[in-house]
Amino acid sequence: MASNENSQYNGIFGSAKGGEKHSFLSTLFTIVLLAITLSLSLALIIAYLTPHVPPEMFGQFTIVGLFAPILYIMVMVCTLIWLIMRRWVMALIFMVLLIPGFFHFNNFFNMTVMVEEEVNESNRELTILTHNIRGFYNDDGKRSVQDYVDYLAKGDLPDIICLQEFPRDARGLKSLDTLLESRYQKVYFAEAVEGGEYVVRTYSRYPIIKQGSIAGEGRGTSHWCDIVYKQFDTIRVFNNHLYTMSITPNDTEDIARGKILQDGDRMRSIVNRIADNSQIRASHVDTLRYVMDNTPYRHIVCGDFNDTPMSYVYGLLSENLYDTFVESGNGYGYTFRPMRGMLRIDYILRSEGLESIDYTADESATFSDHLPVVARLKVAKQ
Repeated sequence: MASNENSQYNGIFGSAKGGEKHSFLSTLFTIVLLAITLSLSLALIIAYLTPHVPPEMFGQFTIVGLFAPILYIMVMVCTLIWLIMRRWVMALIFMVLLIPGFFHFNNFFNMTVMVEEEVNESNRELTILTHNIRGFYNDDGKRSVQDYVDYLAKGDLPDIICLQEFPRDARGLKSLDTLLESRYQKVYFAEAVEGGEYVVRTYSRYPIIKQGSIAGEGRGTSHWCDIVYKQFDTIRVFNNHLYTMSITPNDTEDIARGKILQDGDRMRSIVNRIADNSQIRASHVDTLRYVMDNTPYRHIVCGDFNDTPMSYVYGLLSENLYDTFVESGNGYGYTFRPMRGMLRIDYILRSEGLESIDYTADESATFSDHLPVVARLKVAKQ
């Protein structure tokens, strides 16, 4: 009997003192886990609110929205730990918090069943490319228009090409014109000034009958073209380069590594820059949205938004429109190569009367810090 009592007394850790130690560590772990989960949950709630709160109210929310996918995964991991610990109430609370994120999930990661459709005239298909080409500068800082032309020449040329940060004075642009003329027969283009020699430029194989621009001169530019598709239908295309985040390549790398957390002054500087510039983008988009709402035609809204799907800008621009990545994309959607490929900030949105068939962001293209994005659309007869 005494031997049995001693065995029970020793327990797993061999002594009562060991049992007390075990209890203390368990409690400490629970407290730390709770603090971490609550902090991450608060940040996730802010990320949920970001698309609905104008930046002039809380511009700092914008930077939280950048990390929404990571926050969601981390809260999910914490919730699984609560389940493993059989803390059912805590697990249930955080599971409920994860539910709203489920409706945003395919803004970041998507799996679609690819259905091959024969391309022919009766399908009334339209392909459109958007790409911030960074002035045709590659990762080595060397400008080469010809490399980009060779890249375009390898495949089927899209019907509409929307380029941002296009340098009108770059050498070799004649080779781009030659390629387009050989594929399009007749080339139509329109542009609006971004700042200096740079413009947003739209090329089309179909006639451009009208155009206009919103803002510009270095603080974000939107340009629209009315394009006559197959002689009967008019489609308005909005080519956008919204105002930059003002984040340098060194900033993006240090943010991705978490190194920025070690420098409080620099971190505050980045947060303030992102907050201030998000207000500029929001003001621009308020005007752009008005023009979109008064567009008499079916329309496509594309370009470099400089904001993620968890942002006020995306929330406002995508209202009553359809995101071609959400409809036809596959895998983790990113279009901005720095920051370890975390961010999707380039988009092709479409209105009713157009149907997304295919979406591609070409990860093999390294001509810019942005990936070229192509969508294939079906144009319904009116």
